[in-house]
Amino acid sequence: MATTIDHLRVDHQVTILREFVDLDGTRLRAGEEGVLRDLAFDQIRLEISLVIERGSQSVFLRFPLKAPTGPRNGHMKEYFKMGDYTPRQARVLDQRAFGRREEATLSTANEPISGVTAERTMDLDGPDCLEDVEERIRREVQHIGAAASIAEMYAQRMRGFLRAGNRPRALAAFQLAVRWMGTYASWATSGGEGAALSAERDEFVQALTQELGGDPS
Repeated sequence: MATTIDHLRVDHQVTILREFVDLDGTRLRAGEEGVLRDLAFDQIRLEISLVIERGSQSVFLRFPLKAPTGPRNGHMKEYFKMGDYTPRQARVLDQRAFGRREEATLSTANEPISGVTAERTMDLDGPDCLEDVEERIRREVQHIGAAASIAEMYAQRMRGFLRAGNRPRALAAFQLAVRWMGTYASWATSGGEGAALSAERDEFVQALTQELGGDPS
């Protein structure tokens, strides 16, 4: 899912920092871990939905967007610590996590980080700029999260090139990731959102720079 809420990213490990209970009464305690597999925002109900994979099972969570306490927009860092990127081995979809949307729609929305698109993303013999993949993500994910998903795609390519020992191409992927994360921040529609997205962009760039091995400039 290309939705972006605070610092959360799908297919990354998460550790619970503070105990909470979601709308359905599901309780997670500090120290519990899993992998965030799906993330969605229901614009009708104004709810945030998460799917956390824990071993062979998945935990489905729902939170009001404007809740006064607990996990909510602008406060996810108080409850979830992000960890390493963890590619999915099998897809987990559940109607409860995403309202009334059809599974086919979900499959398409998830493709920027899985399936055929993931294989295209990690084809290290291709060009530096994957314009066809960018266009596909923007076509299928018609909201602000598309830019962040494209940035993460290039971040994954940077990691692949680093593992292959190809630093020049890793640097090219790094620059594309940074550019798209800048685009993500620029798509903010208010001053408050702009400040939040700019801070998220800066954290993304800082972390990616460390992975690259230092400031390329």
